[in-house]
Amino acid sequence: MEFVALEPRVVTLTVGALQMTAFETLPPGEPAGAPIALCLHGFPDNNHSFDALAPVLAAAGFRVLAPLMPGYEPSSQPADGDYTIAALADHLGALIDSLGPAPVHLIGHDWGAVVGHVVAADRGDNLASWTAIAIPPTGRLIAIAAQAPWLALPFWYIGLFQARGFSDWLLEKRDWRLVDILWRRWSPGWTPAPGVLDGVKATLSAPGVKHAALAYYRALASPFTGRFREGVRRASRRIRRPSLILAGSRDGCFSADAFRRAVRPEDYPAGISLEVIEGTGHFLHQEKPDEVNALILDHLKRAAGL
Repeated sequence: MEFVALEPRVVTLTVGALQMTAFETLPPGEPAGAPIALCLHGFPDNNHSFDALAPVLAAAGFRVLAPLMPGYEPSSQPADGDYTIAALADHLGALIDSLGPAPVHLIGHDWGAVVGHVVAADRGDNLASWTAIAIPPTGRLIAIAAQAPWLALPFWYIGLFQARGFSDWLLEKRDWRLVDILWRRWSPGWTPAPGVLDGVKATLSAPGVKHAALAYYRALASPFTGRFREGVRRASRRIRRPSLILAGSRDGCFSADAFRRAVRPEDYPAGISLEVIEGTGHFLHQEKPDEVNALILDHLKRAAGL
């Protein structure tokens, strides 16, 4: 009898000195050689972010891996404390290389999309497609800020996170209330399912994770370092794989206007599609999973020639 495994299992992915915990959802039948959908979460979030997407992709024949991002657990916190975009892209690029010859479809939300864009620009033949959720192209973010500085107003929290000690205390204060505030502001009028935010707070409460999550933002405040400039250079390259960018019409983080300004067809020689999901915010893949899942699945199947 054929065993159908559509429920996730917990696996450990070893990348150099880092060990990353991931949810793996396998397709029905023999998964050997199945194309991989690698799903990268953002902040403040964890790898449960893709719980609704994973079984849909697995049922269509994809092996789905949703790891915790580097730093989001003690075993994946790099000894050098480097959380620049370039360093994060190096870790995740090495992860893709470790997965073998199967084609990889990369999907990122929030920080997963910021770093994933660089990974997608780096990869060669083993990358099959790129999907960004709720983040405009990373290589165009500086240009957006220069052209329309008012679009940066929602990012007050990035400045707050530079206040070491104080922001660490504030983030955790009153049962991580700032997490609740950010989710509410970024996805106005929507309430996540019971237990979702409790799980996010539990992830951030693990040893060293709060520091690591804030370090992602603090690394943005070092624009004159070599690693920062390297990240900008790598993010500015073209992505030569079929790409999809999804945005929420009510996103309290990035407005739809920011996406329209940033998405340039010439940056995507293999094609780019921008889809704005009406009535959704920053966590659109959780707000309207049926609509978003269908768009992502169609994109992956077309990229895979299915």
